[in-house]
Amino acid sequence: MNTQRAVHKQPVRQRGSFLLEALIAILIVALGILGLVGLQARAMQDTDESQYRSEAAFLASDVISRMWVSNPNTLKADFETGAGVPYTDFVTLVQQRLPGSTTDPTITVTQRGATPSTGFDVDVTIFWKPPSVVAVTQDDHRFSMNATVRMN
Repeated sequence: MNTQRAVHKQPVRQRGSFLLEALIAILIVALGILGLVGLQARAMQDTDESQYRSEAAFLASDVISRMWVSNPNTLKADFETGAGVPYTDFVTLVQQRLPGSTTDPTITVTQRGATPSTGFDVDVTIFWKPPSVVAVTQDDHRFSMNATVRMN
């Protein structure tokens, strides 16, 4: 009879252990799924940010290509920050294509020599905030491009 009691007591002490193991397994799987969802969200955010960076690169290349076909005698007056109509058109285009553009782009045009035919050094900087940025205090993203524009 003692052997029957010993056999009978062992299952009584382990009652509920299977339930505990199942709950721990569910917790581990839930944490894994939560981690995967977080990784997916971060990947989507990085994709959006790279899209804005490539858009800024396109816009900077676009304004520099407009400089190449413009009049060299009025290049500085037309394109430098706050100057002429081509600059304001560029600002409007940046605000349309980069919705988080909070600061106007800056363009610096420096003549390389005594005459416009020697060319110009151009610095273009574009600022924006991606929609994923919630904090107002966070710095703007920026893209800068330097080029030399020479007229033939």
